[in-house]
Amino acid sequence: MTTKRKATISALVAATLYAAQPASAASNITLCGGSPGGLWSLLGAGLDAAVRKIEPDSTVTYQTSSGGFANIVQVAQGKCDLGIVHVGEVVIAQRGEEPFKEPTGGIAAVSMLYDWAPMQWVIDKAYAKENGLNSIADLASFEGSFDLVVNRRGILPSILAEKSLADVGVTFDGIEGGGGSVQFQGSGGASEIMQDGKADAWVNATFIGSGAIRAIAEKRELTLLSVPDETIAMMQKNYGSKAFTIPAGAYPWLDKEVKTFGASAALIAAEDADPALVKLVAMAIFQHMEEIQSVHKAMGAFNGELAASVKAFDYHPVAAEVMAAAGF
Repeated sequence: MTTKRKATISALVAATLYAAQPASAASNITLCGGSPGGLWSLLGAGLDAAVRKIEPDSTVTYQTSSGGFANIVQVAQGKCDLGIVHVGEVVIAQRGEEPFKEPTGGIAAVSMLYDWAPMQWVIDKAYAKENGLNSIADLASFEGSFDLVVNRRGILPSILAEKSLADVGVTFDGIEGGGGSVQFQGSGGASEIMQDGKADAWVNATFIGSGAIRAIAEKRELTLLSVPDETIAMMQKNYGSKAFTIPAGAYPWLDKEVKTFGASAALIAAEDADPALVKLVAMAIFQHMEEIQSVHKAMGAFNGELAASVKAFDYHPVAAEVMAAAGF
């Protein structure tokens, strides 16, 4: 951000932060999310309910999107007031890596939303035992055919899968060259492929207890592959991931602790967003967390400490002030 732009935002903050209730912030706040019906749409409903508790005449309208990469651009260009993104997507945008052609910014954090979506390397238990596969690093020396399913091409979970495998010396091309396959599917399609025995393993960033994984477990005996500490550290440094340990017993069939890394999601606004709008949304989040917590059982752990935990990029200054006033 330029010095001039920082000064402008600081002036706006000073002028609006301690104004009366932000009733004029917006009558209809647009939120760019992901697919309809998923967790992100539920988070949109929770944000709408929280905002209405502060300003009954304001609404948060959820708009479907192709995902976080698109949302970064949409929010920066002012086409959406808010967006939900994976933190790793912002890190990739900042560096200008694919799908971006140059470093892309212009956005700021309003709140972390969750950081408990670990990359789960689900694998057929008999297949893993037969081939001595306990960690993704074991795939580097594995010479057999390996059929893997990852999330849709070009979205964060498939990027994280490819980058973490590359760190241990495994490439998608190498898997296919060894007689195996790499299929790109959303959760529903991937679960069906695994249930039908048409792949040996599936990896995705998803909550523990995922219905897609439970469905596979009804048809096949499963286990999870771990990720080496060095690779976890690389993913934290380069992609904003979080170290995550899936405890033994997290699933009825999981009899060991599994180290991996996880994806985090955050709420963003443009750096030069209307400070009154940011204030309204931030106040709604910190004063009415129960509206976020209630949208899904996976969000029960949402709290102020979590909301204030974005480290990979800066908070909008108004959101930072609201957090500080709330004690975070």
